[in-house]
Amino acid sequence: MEHPAVPDSVMIQREKEILSEYNFRSANTLEEVARKLLIADIDRWKSYLGLEPENKKLDSMSLQKLGIAPYRALLAQQYSVYGFTELSTITEAAASLNMPIKKMKQMLGLPDSISRKWDHNSLQALNFTPQQVEKIHQEFTDDRVGYGASVTAVGMLTVFIALLVTSLVISQLIHLNRPPKIKHAVIKVSADGKLKSASATLNHNVIVAAITALHIYQQSIEDRRRLVLTFRRTPTNQWRASAVLSMPNREMGSKRR
Repeated sequence: MEHPAVPDSVMIQREKEILSEYNFRSANTLEEVARKLLIADIDRWKSYLGLEPENKKLDSMSLQKLGIAPYRALLAQQYSVYGFTELSTITEAAASLNMPIKKMKQMLGLPDSISRKWDHNSLQALNFTPQQVEKIHQEFTDDRVGYGASVTAVGMLTVFIALLVTSLVISQLIHLNRPPKIKHAVIKVSADGKLKSASATLNHNVIVAAITALHIYQQSIEDRRRLVLTFRRTPTNQWRASAVLSMPNREMGSKRR
């Protein structure tokens, strides 16, 4: 991890603040400094310091012996936690957090957030700490999640309303395009076979053909009835009937006796 050159005056001032806030100096061991800075992943922090992470012997060595300034130890801690340091520029911090730089400048309260004159200034030069930048990033993330949920809800509602309107329109089109009812032509005939009424659209020949067909149908029914009556007639003795007709004198003589 590389940092821009820091003036000696700034370095001395920051080391005094570090001693006051975190209570360690260059005489403290690497392990003691990690504990005071509340570093959870020591190996990762050591890699940012340019040290061998797996070398545990370094943990008992002082910062002075390792050639590490207290300020450098603090910068490595900031980088391991936030992904940027107080010496990072606004552009670098925004890129690390995947946050629009214009939005970051606006939420930090910088005047003229559209201007690029702040983009290459460090957080330290603008009197901001990595903790403050992380806080506004969390607020931005929360607002974006809420905004995204609102947009999603509005989108789903819009789609639902569109589907509802479409279904209503389709249902109305079904009623509008309903095929017309076909009126069947009706011919009324009296009991004696005379025409009583007929549709005005019917051809005269059609009416005559219909009445003729009706008469033929009635005639066929009557013929069937006669045929049934013939088969159901009471049976008679043909021999007796023929005897009566051929010998009438015998019948008359028997009556005289």
